[in-house]
Amino acid sequence: MKSKLLLSSALVGSLAVTGIASAQTTITGSLDLSYKTISNKGTITKQTDSGFGRESQINVANKGKLNNGMNYAAGFSLEFDGKSGGATGDTTSTSTLGGAIQPNIQRISRENIYMDLILGNTTLSVGADHLNNMSFSSAPRVTVNAATAVASAQLVTSGGDDVAAGTASGGSAYLFYPGAAALGSSNYMGLGLQQATPFGTLTGQYFPKASAQQAANDGVARTNVKDAYELHFRGDLGVKGLTFNAGYNVIGHPTPSTTQEGNQKGKAVGVGYNFGQIAIGVQRNYTDNGVQLGQAGKIDTKSTEYGVTFAATKELSIGATAVKTDGTFRSTTPMTADEDIRAVTVGYNLGAISVSATYASLENARGVNQNDSDIVLVRANTRF
Repeated sequence: MKSKLLLSSALVGSLAVTGIASAQTTITGSLDLSYKTISNKGTITKQTDSGFGRESQINVANKGKLNNGMNYAAGFSLEFDGKSGGATGDTTSTSTLGGAIQPNIQRISRENIYMDLILGNTTLSVGADHLNNMSFSSAPRVTVNAATAVASAQLVTSGGDDVAAGTASGGSAYLFYPGAAALGSSNYMGLGLQQATPFGTLTGQYFPKASAQQAANDGVARTNVKDAYELHFRGDLGVKGLTFNAGYNVIGHPTPSTTQEGNQKGKAVGVGYNFGQIAIGVQRNYTDNGVQLGQAGKIDTKSTEYGVTFAATKELSIGATAVKTDGTFRSTTPMTADEDIRAVTVGYNLGAISVSATYASLENARGVNQNDSDIVLVRANTRF
């Protein structure tokens, strides 16, 4: 079920902007409720837990024509997540309420912020988390990706999620967004140019100051982070059923350190094909010299993701995912073992509500032998 609240430009647009020939505002939203259980094994101190989660989002979008004939679009999204803190709390989400410090507050993140000028197949955009970026994967999935499935597994009782691979567990080394640990249009405000072609869409983005808008869980002041850029292509190359993507990003560091020799870089390439009921694909992501400031050790990893889905009926879909990661993760030495993620998801569409159940196994988390987790994730989603 999907409905939209349409606000006439006579009531809304003309109050704020003059000279617009025509405009339409839409308000949409989504609600995801989940239940996850995590069972951990291994010798490193960690938590085994279960509980409910939520992700609710409101999207406000406006589009129309300017008085010079160009098309435009603008909007923003508000995402209301559950508590963002881990075992030791999230200091970046701390607020003062009645004079007392309140850790682990409910987070309202800034997503999909944009103002676009559109001329034919060319879009000039200013915003964050809006244009195509390297968070995309050509490996097909049913509802969730590997990072979502194993999120919060192997939490430690101190040190948070950013601990080194060889000293504590801390979760998965698999970085869905390749490159710097928190680089990208999913986090920072920037200028983008997107060009649609018969073979796919080419996107370029530039971030004048990569710390202009911090990620929700990033408590490190990026005072010596410079600018950043990203190039990305996504399309079918003129072949029906084919999916291809490739990307490259860089974030500048003007003051290298002993653990970080220079710029952080990321590369991504993937290909997939849809045969009708069956879809298959593979995605490879590279991170070079990635590190959050204040953390010891670099991130030099290679992650390979394989995916296959089967649409058994109009309502029922089944998917399998496997991800293997090797390299160095916030440590001065390579991981002693490859990290492996395997997941199977069954999804069912009930019309207004879709539900899914995922079983995932995480082996050798962050390269620590026999540091394993079993995860069960049940989700329900509705859009309005």
